[in-house]
Amino acid sequence: MQKESTSIISFDDLKTLLRIASRNWWIIAVLGGFSYLIAFLYAYKLTDVYAAQTQILLKSNDQYNPGSLIGENFTSNQYGGYQFYIDNSNEKRVIQSYDMVERALERMSLDVSYFIVGRLRTTEVFEGLPFRFRVKYMNSELYEQQMDFRVLSINEYELKYKKGEAEFTKKFKFGQEALDNDFKIMVEKMNLVNEKTLPSLQQVDYQVLVHNRSYLVYQFLGSLNVENPQLTNIMQITLEDPIPKRAVAFLDTLAAVYIENTVKARMDINEKTLYYIDKQMEEVTDVLNDIQDTMQSYKEEKAILDLSKEQEDYFNKLSDFDKSKTSFILQIGAMDALEKYIIEGKDPAFLPPAVYINSNDEFLKRSTSELYSMQLELNGALVRATKENFSIEELRQKIEKLKSNLLTYISNSRIAMNSRIRDVEQQIAVYIASIRTIPKKQRELVNIQRKLSVNENMYVFLLQRRANTIIARAGIIPLTKVIEAARSIGIVKPNRKSITYSFVGVGLLIGLLIIVVRVTMFDRIESLEELKAKTQLPIIGEVLFSKDIKELLVTVEADPKSPITESFRTIRTNLQYFAADNSSKVILVTSNNPGEGKTFCSINIGAILAKAGKKVLLLELDLHKPKIQIGFNMKSEVGLSTIFIGKTKPEDAILKSPVENLDVILSGPIPPNASELILSKHLPEMFEFAKERYDYVIVDTPPVALISDAIYMMRYADISLFVLNTKFANKHSVNNAHEIVNGNNIKNFGFVLNGVKKKRSRYYYNRYSYGYGYGAGYGYGYGYGYGYGNEGRKKG
Repeated sequence: MQKESTSIISFDDLKTLLRIASRNWWIIAVLGGFSYLIAFLYAYKLTDVYAAQTQILLKSNDQYNPGSLIGENFTSNQYGGYQFYIDNSNEKRVIQSYDMVERALERMSLDVSYFIVGRLRTTEVFEGLPFRFRVKYMNSELYEQQMDFRVLSINEYELKYKKGEAEFTKKFKFGQEALDNDFKIMVEKMNLVNEKTLPSLQQVDYQVLVHNRSYLVYQFLGSLNVENPQLTNIMQITLEDPIPKRAVAFLDTLAAVYIENTVKARMDINEKTLYYIDKQMEEVTDVLNDIQDTMQSYKEEKAILDLSKEQEDYFNKLSDFDKSKTSFILQIGAMDALEKYIIEGKDPAFLPPAVYINSNDEFLKRSTSELYSMQLELNGALVRATKENFSIEELRQKIEKLKSNLLTYISNSRIAMNSRIRDVEQQIAVYIASIRTIPKKQRELVNIQRKLSVNENMYVFLLQRRANTIIARAGIIPLTKVIEAARSIGIVKPNRKSITYSFVGVGLLIGLLIIVVRVTMFDRIESLEELKAKTQLPIIGEVLFSKDIKELLVTVEADPKSPITESFRTIRTNLQYFAADNSSKVILVTSNNPGEGKTFCSINIGAILAKAGKKVLLLELDLHKPKIQIGFNMKSEVGLSTIFIGKTKPEDAILKSPVENLDVILSGPIPPNASELILSKHLPEMFEFAKERYDYVIVDTPPVALISDAIYMMRYADISLFVLNTKFANKHSVNNAHEIVNGNNIKNFGFVLNGVKKKRSRYYYNRYSYGYGYGAGYGYGYGYGYGYGNEGRKKG
């Protein structure tokens, strides 16, 4: 018992794949090569894009404290109760913010781009230009529009631009303001323009592109990428730009602007504190001047020179209590200012100056510092997210809770302060009562001196704070620094290799799709095996192909030993066993389309049957384009057309062919209504006449895809042969034959495959390749449809 094959791919499958590859390899080759060429041209025209990169180190916990200079540790993490933190995620948004990029562009003056027009491409340049544009203003229609620029002479240039459909050409002087309805510019001449370089500069075509600031900012933002490597305080900034030097210069400028921005917030706090202290000192100075003037006038008026020791003791103690009361009042004022700041919810950039004076309440300093930091964090978060963001809402709730705690604490502190003030006021009242025992003159002088002493102490306090604030400014250093200067990292776009692979890949994919469509829809049938795979209907035989034929002959008569003749002998043998119960056989021959060799097959099948001693009648029933008469080189004025109209009897239209036992009835004159004649009552009479007198009747009919005559005549045929030519045969042809058979209940229907190449013929290789035939190259052509000879090749 033969063991069944378990292989996934059979030998026949491999043959099918090889056949598909051999027929369609050129599609892959052509599309692959064409795609490579298109990819090369496309990539060549693309502008090289370079990338530049820099790295900035963030010191998110570096802080400073101007108050630390008053006998405290200089490295304290407080600045008047406020801390300054850098959140890395926030800083990414800051670096990529519109304002930050705009400031960098403004500092670099990149509002104008310059190009040199070449033969194949236009190249953007950044430096080494003989001129520079200074744009004061410009019509918005001219933004992002190329303007042609040419150097005309040492002092003159030409500017050409379009506005709408109109084109303008204008000349201006270097170094002079060019005022026009559309712009106000000044073009500065560089040192590169001189008598020696002028001829070469005049040959160069420049283009100038003036950018809209917003468009330029967004363009750079789209090319800017900021990354924060995990678990580091490093910001890696990358910029893509067609000009590497410009990318490096922009990153250096952006880093400088960003570092300045990190210092600016703390400088603003320092300046506001200094402003408040100066304002307080001005007020205290005015009070001191008034008190001194009052005391001098009083002494002169009362002639007072000095006070007794007891009076001075009262005065000093009363002065100390007044100072304490003033200090408490100032603290209450600071808390009032802080309370107002919290309730009004001002921008965190505004800092209540009174907070800097109150340096004894650690809880208040810590809480206000935390509030300030959280407000800064909220502002940063709002830059990169919407107000409805969960993290922003959570931060707002924390701020509100801290504000509530602060307000409660301030209220309680105010009550405590007021209680202390009342205690101090009681002590002051005691000493005032004691002082009243002093003579009126001296008592009044003591009051003046007490006021003077209090304000002098306040002035000294403010002066000390002012000095500390000024000294602290020198300690304000950037929280960030550049750890890797901007440098170019080479070309990042376009990836020409990837583009080439993509184009070639797409080309190959299209080629495969075309092959699939060809195989599925238009794959030609070139061998009996392929035909058997597509139909269950009988296959009568194959007819070999030969390209050496010079004119069409009755091949089986002209060369009886050729492989083609052997093909028809095989068909003859199969026909004898096909519908074997009929004593006389009417064999109808048709095809799907013209040029498939049905007439050639009709003649040679008739001839091969006649050579076997059978009486054969060949009917030229393709009344539309009769070709049998051309094959036999015969003419007749009578024929089937005259028989069908009743003018001629069948026996009178029979002609002898050059082949023994083979008679022919030609079509006769070509009628204008050929299809109507087929419906004549004389057609069945014609078949009965032929069957009574001949062993075989061969009927040559029109192609069924064009005319339905053959389908109608199949009812009178014992055998219907459907000729397929390997040049045209495909799945549609076979399906059409199936529809005819199924739709008309045709019996004894079979295929003849015409035009089979020798390498596709199993019969040829089984017989002739082993020396049993008459030579591999021997034979004549066939399968040229309705034409014969050179004319036949063109038509068929």
